Amino acid sequence: MSILCHLRSAASLLDVGQPDAALADLDLAFLIDSDNPCVRLLRGKALVMLGRWPAAVAELDVGTSLDDGIPDGWLQRGIAHLQLSNWPAAAADCTRALELDAGLALAWQVRGQARYKLRLFSAAIADLTEAIDRAPDNPVARYWRGLARRDGGDDQGALADFNAAIAHNDRYTEAYVARGKAYANLGEILAARSDWAVAAQMLHQSH
Repeated sequence: MSILCHLRSAASLLDVGQPDAALADLDLAFLIDSDNPCVRLLRGKALVMLGRWPAAVAELDVGTSLDDGIPDGWLQRGIAHLQLSNWPAAAADCTRALELDAGLALAWQVRGQARYKLRLFSAAIADLTEAIDRAPDNPVARYWRGLARRDGGDDQGALADFNAAIAHNDRYTEAYVARGKAYANLGEILAARSDWAVAAQMLHQSH
């Protein structure tokens, strides 16, 4: 089986959410050509999907050094850096991904999350707005923009985002917690307690 066949198979498996099976193909491709950037970048993506963040960063370091023109490689490394709480690196990687492809909604979202963690609230809001414009039904981007708005002093704007996030996913525990804090900031204590009670019940049901 050629390396191209292994790569095609792995990419298809990643598309359907089977990173373990994809890695099996990619391990064989690695034996054929360990310096192929697509092998390295797809291996990194599989490791990101598996939550193996340090291993993913190591693999993507190699992949991006072999070919720095593939936007998804930078995006995937940005995701891994975000999960490792390396906010500046996550933002920088997503910036590079967006230089290559400004249409990547997830890159706008991840950079917005990193900038929120860096307390760059205005920049985070701008990035997350771009993410929402490209993927309006994504509750995660709405949630993070709500956080940036709330912590930047716009509790009313935050409520609108948390409401939208919950409308898309009524089991979004973190959004109830965050909306409760926005309500509390506005002095709406009964609404805050109601949201926190819903979140507590969800947490109890998950254990």
